[in-house]
Amino acid sequence: MINPALQWLTVRASPPGMLACGMRGPDGKFACHSVEEDCPAGKMEKILGHFDGLRATLYADPLAPRWSTWTFERGQIRFVVRPDGWLLGLMVRSESDAQPKLDPLSNEFLSLQLGH
Repeated sequence: MINPALQWLTVRASPPGMLACGMRGPDGKFACHSVEEDCPAGKMEKILGHFDGLRATLYADPLAPRWSTWTFERGQIRFVVRPDGWLLGLMVRSESDAQPKLDPLSNEFLSLQLGH
């Protein structure tokens, strides 16, 4: 994985309430971080892989959303897909300091210069 992407993810992986986060690059490689024992980095990698399989269907339309947010019992997971093949996943605890940061982090990810 390209160093700027990994650095960006590492800096953003630790706000209170962030359960796990990860990226999948256009090369298919993953970088995931977790601060929650119940959601290890390997689980986040699997979740990103499953979402990546759905992505062709969900994002085939030119009017597709910039991101997809799913709610679950303990929080939310946000997937952000870039046209250059990068995929971001952010899993946050409900009503935490990390939850209101989903939109700003998603927009920042979309504007990053990551290369291929």
